[in-house]
Amino acid sequence: MGFLLFSFILLMDRIFQLFDLLIGKQVPIPTVLMIFVYSLPFIVALTVPMGVLVATIATFGRMSGDSEILAIRALGINPISLMKAFLFGSFIVTIGMSLFNIYILPEANFRLKKLLIEVSRTRPTLRLYQERFNDISQGYTLWADSINHSESKLKGVKIYEELSGESPRIIYANEGKMRVSEDSLTLYLRDGEFHQFDPEHPLNYRIMEFNNYILSIPLGGGKGGTIMRSAREMDLKQLLAHARKSQTTRRKWRYLLEAHKKFSIPFASIVFVMLGAPLGIRVRKGGLGNGITLSFFLFMVYYIMLVGGEEICERGTLYPSLSMWTPNIVLGLLGVFLSYKVIYGK
Repeated sequence: MGFLLFSFILLMDRIFQLFDLLIGKQVPIPTVLMIFVYSLPFIVALTVPMGVLVATIATFGRMSGDSEILAIRALGINPISLMKAFLFGSFIVTIGMSLFNIYILPEANFRLKKLLIEVSRTRPTLRLYQERFNDISQGYTLWADSINHSESKLKGVKIYEELSGESPRIIYANEGKMRVSEDSLTLYLRDGEFHQFDPEHPLNYRIMEFNNYILSIPLGGGKGGTIMRSAREMDLKQLLAHARKSQTTRRKWRYLLEAHKKFSIPFASIVFVMLGAPLGIRVRKGGLGNGITLSFFLFMVYYIMLVGGEEICERGTLYPSLSMWTPNIVLGLLGVFLSYKVIYGK
């Protein structure tokens, strides 16, 4: 139940985006469904450990609230010994989720990326927002008063072009249409004018009108339309191979960071049992609601440390192993401390 609830919460933002694609931008239903399916693995990788934490806190809290822990103590049994079955179960979950993160998650991320690129090629305006400045490529910023996403048409177009070695210019057009071919974006503009100026000589300001103009903008990415895998879209073998070939330490750490993440997040299931069991016993309030509340707070702490460690590692100031495993170490030590309090405390 905790797994399903947290999955639903994390999927809410994606669901709103999917409804916007389906209704607002008229993307076909099969395509929207595939985007939803490929988005699930990333959510599952996070919410399975959260579900383990909910189950642990809810179970031990319920036993403590019903005085079952007190009865176990009266029989001379250490209540922490009840963790053995939970630890065994979480160990199985850790192995399963590690394999999931190594093989299924990166492939799902890559297929999602490919699908979104394919959709953007057929409807290049999908990632644009009307009445807002949009960075469409290096050196190009676009504004449109209105956008028809289903036909890739724009009205009230303003494009700011600033290329290296050339004077900046602004292109105004009443109407425009976008097309994508391999690694370039083509805009067919109508009824507009160019405004070009020289920053070093402001008086040299030129205005040229046009009826029809075709603007071709190169897009970043793979050569010839090839879609390249990022670190998040590689399995363990690919990550280690790229890390060995990397010329810079920061780039090498980026691949090692993703490699460690494939194991550190699943291992959180074991850490959450070590933390959740003594916490549930001490809180003495069981049930799903209490388990979800505490689990949400603890996972937020874990996730903040995880994201913070990742950010510090990408800046090149903390080893990938430390950045990814520090949250587990900190919460694991907290779990050991709470277990000690349960065994020897009041």
